Amino acid sequence: MKVLALYPGLNPKFDEVAYALPPLLKHGVSVRVITSRISALKSTEEGSDFDNFMGVQIFRLFRDLKQMSHAPELLHDEVMKLLEEFNPDLLLVNSFHCLPLMRMLQKRRRIPAVLRVESADPLIILQRRYYLGWPALGRLVGRMKWWRIAGEVDALMTNDPADLPDLGRFSVRQKQAYYSAHCAQRPDGLQLAAARDKSEMIYIGSLIRHKNCQAWLKTVPLIFDHTPVERFTIIGRGAYQHVVDDLKKRYGDRINHIAGVSRQEALERMSGAYFSYTESTSGWGFLCDSWSTNTPLLCPQSTFSIVPGWTGMMPRSPDQLIANIRRLYADPDYYQGMQEGGRIRYVSEHTAEIVSQQYMQIFREVGMVNPTPLNK
Repeated sequence: MKVLALYPGLNPKFDEVAYALPPLLKHGVSVRVITSRISALKSTEEGSDFDNFMGVQIFRLFRDLKQMSHAPELLHDEVMKLLEEFNPDLLLVNSFHCLPLMRMLQKRRRIPAVLRVESADPLIILQRRYYLGWPALGRLVGRMKWWRIAGEVDALMTNDPADLPDLGRFSVRQKQAYYSAHCAQRPDGLQLAAARDKSEMIYIGSLIRHKNCQAWLKTVPLIFDHTPVERFTIIGRGAYQHVVDDLKKRYGDRINHIAGVSRQEALERMSGAYFSYTESTSGWGFLCDSWSTNTPLLCPQSTFSIVPGWTGMMPRSPDQLIANIRRLYADPDYYQGMQEGGRIRYVSEHTAEIVSQQYMQIFREVGMVNPTPLNK
């Protein structure tokens, strides 16, 4: 089987999901990637035009996400040359942003396509401006978008375990919806910190709407005033930068903001913090990275199949928030239990080997329905 994967940005230096692809090779799958040179919110650093990542060939044909998603026809000849040389059996479309490129490819050749999204939640797959901030309207418009997209692809894949009970509802227009875990493989050679800084909590990720960063304006003062935490390290960039700026005006150097680092450095920093903290209503990379570095996780809002007190702390009130953090400092058994729960979650669900096997099963099922590409 030959899989052509379309990513809005893919650089193994910054993007953990890249690690799900190389293990496919030992299952007899050849993988090529078409992507852009900049990995969106992960980093502003440009990748090289071509990488061979553990046998996966990555072609960064497009300048950036905007060119890839809005004007793929500018590189029509280069894309079609790669398509004809590789002759793929399946397209793995990693984001709605890649659909225009998929459409351009399928004008030349009808190839079965699997659309992968982080979540099928209607309020996450839409930008806020499309539903005017009204959740009821957002759910309606989001379901309409999902229905429309299902008509263009052959299968849909979500990485959000909160979607598992609803896979039947997401399987619309006779298109199967699948679940695959988020890949958060630790890079080879990663050196975890030798000791943890008890004064530090950490957040790593984009500063965007569904990360719920604005909640920090209420919770960080509580945490600073009532727990041993002295510093909040924030690594990331995005539209909610103003939240970080407001916190820095109030707390100065107690807010340590870093716009971006390599994935390896981010994990090393996380492994040296006492615990990680997010107000995101979902999960994905940040939660998985916490588990992979044995870092206890504070995630009050998350729907990412957290087991409270085992794989994460999920306080439901300000008083519980403070109590959870204080217990983390006062009870070594509680701290170690959180570490062990996270470690088990990581090795059982989020390594490259586990996720690649899930991908392989999905590709096989889609291939059974669409066994060969059909030339137009």
